[in-house]
Amino acid sequence: MLRHAISHARLMRESTDRVQAALESTDHNEQLVARRILENPITWSHWESEHSVLMRQLANCGVRRAQVAALKHTTFRLLHGKALFQYLQRSEVRGRERAQVMAHFRPGRNYQNAVVAEHNVYLRKACSYLCANHLGSDVVEDPAFLDPIQQYERLYTEYFNVYCSSLVESPDADALSQVALLPLLKKQLNEYRWAILDPRRAQPFLRREKELRTPTGDTQRMPVLESRRRSRG
Repeated sequence: MLRHAISHARLMRESTDRVQAALESTDHNEQLVARRILENPITWSHWESEHSVLMRQLANCGVRRAQVAALKHTTFRLLHGKALFQYLQRSEVRGRERAQVMAHFRPGRNYQNAVVAEHNVYLRKACSYLCANHLGSDVVEDPAFLDPIQQYERLYTEYFNVYCSSLVESPDADALSQVALLPLLKKQLNEYRWAILDPRRAQPFLRREKELRTPTGDTQRMPVLESRRRSRG
C-alpha cells in the first residue's frame, strides 16, 4: 500500500518545532545554531523562506517512498553546504593558508566578505540539516536514516578536511600521507551514500559496518579493574 507524502505544512511545523527544541539541547552546537537563527528576525525570515522551498520540493513528491529518497538527497546537499565554514571554524589553518582555502572555493571574492557570507550560509544549512535529520528519523521514521547519515557525515568531514589540506602547500610528511588517503575516503563515502539511498540492498554492508564499530573487550574501558587499582593504592 502506497503512503501519501507528508504535507508541506507539517514538514514546516515539525522543522520549526525542532529548531525551538534545539535551544534546550544538550548539544552545544545545536544550541548555538538555533540561537543564532532565532535571535535575528531577518536571519530567521531568510532561513524560513529557504527551508520552505526545500520542504515544498519534498511535499511535491506525492508518495512517502519518493519523499524519503528526496529527503536523503536534500540531507546530503545540506551536509555538503555547511562543510566549508565548519572546516574554517574547527581547523587550525590560519592566515595565508586560510585565505588559500577560501580562494579555492569562493574565487574572486574579498576574503572578509566571503567568510561573513559563508558563516550565514553555514547557519542556514546547519539549521536545515538538523531539521532534515529529525524528519528522517522521527517523522518519516526511516530506521535506516540516522545512523548511516551520521557515519556519512563523519566520513565526509574527514574527507573534506584532508581535501582542504591538499590545497595548502605544506612540506609536512603527515599532511602528505593524509592526502594519499583521499581515494580511499572517497570510496568509503560512495559506499555509504549507496547504502543510505538503497538501504534494503545494503543491509549486509550496514550490519557489517555496525559490527565493526561495536566496542569489544579489547576496546572497551574496564571500570571494574580501574576501581580495583584505585583501592589498592
